[in-house]
Amino acid sequence: MDIETRKAAGDSAIGFYCLYAPTELAVAANAVPLPLCGTRQDPIEAAEEILPRNLCPLIKSSFGFGVSGTCPFFKFSDLIVADTTCDGKKKMFELMAEFKPVHVLQLPQQAKEKFMDSWIGEVRELKTRLEQATGRDISEEKLSGAIRLMNRERAAKTRLMDVTRAVPSPLTGMELLEILFKTGFFADKEKGIALMNEIADACEAMTRDKVSPFSPSAPRILL
Repeated sequence: MDIETRKAAGDSAIGFYCLYAPTELAVAANAVPLPLCGTRQDPIEAAEEILPRNLCPLIKSSFGFGVSGTCPFFKFSDLIVADTTCDGKKKMFELMAEFKPVHVLQLPQQAKEKFMDSWIGEVRELKTRLEQATGRDISEEKLSGAIRLMNRERAAKTRLMDVTRAVPSPLTGMELLEILFKTGFFADKEKGIALMNEIADACEAMTRDKVSPFSPSAPRILL
């Protein structure tokens, strides 16, 4: 696993919950950003030994993975970066900090200009915490390079999602989710970008050749 190789070489791994924290800061610190979430029901039982049973299943799954030690990516993470998306997660991160280093960003609850200065301050504090956790300085040059890299990754993801607009789609929804999910754990972002673009090329060819797992009249249902 290339994450293990990076860590053996002295690089850090930073776990991220939700999508609001700028992962570019971790990349600029030469760390591996790892997307963390609750994706299965199995860990919920372990979480319910600590969390209320009536709490959101997503939160219980996320916490269960961490507290039970069954998520390798949580184990690899030297620091967890989180944000205050809901009250349940706030409590989860408070409890998680008892067994894992956690940095919580105070996310503005409304998209108003007056909250911008506060959010900028939160991001600057995250930069300092990441420098401390990784032992690496985040320079303006490194950050600019990280922003360009992550924007290329976003462009590859967007391109891959756009190919499913074809009627009929060359990919099923589960296939698309699996590709996006798995490439998110690539320690080498360039490999993930190349793979997504390669799959998008193949899907565009399938669309031209009218190859699809669906019939043109198949309905699309959003769950």
